[in-house]
Amino acid sequence: MRKHQVPVAMRPVKTLKSLLVHSKDKQEKEEITDCVYKIPCASCEKCYIGKTGRKFGTRLKDHKTEVESITSKPFTRNQRASSLSEQNKSALTDHASHDNHVINWPTATIFDRESDKNTS
Repeated sequence: MRKHQVPVAMRPVKTLKSLLVHSKDKQEKEEITDCVYKIPCASCEKCYIGKTGRKFGTRLKDHKTEVESITSKPFTRNQRASSLSEQNKSALTDHASHDNHVINWPTATIFDRESDKNTS
């Protein structure tokens, strides 16, 4: 908008404000809340997709704890057969325990954010 009716021929691409002011610090992946995330399997092409309102790092730790508690138990053949019919808290734990697969925790990523909680 021209205040004094003087046409401007050129506008600078870089301004002092764009060079000096950074309004927000970058947030660590583990601290992000209200997100949709993906955890791939290291043994096959499948991946688990989940949604959380809590911190991503907290939810990932919950998944790890549950998977490790189920997969670290020594089973007899009979116990293994009966454990296959049990439903765990998440499909990720079911996949790891039933198929005896390894989860690729370091490559877990956030691929979407939900900024408005009322849209679900």
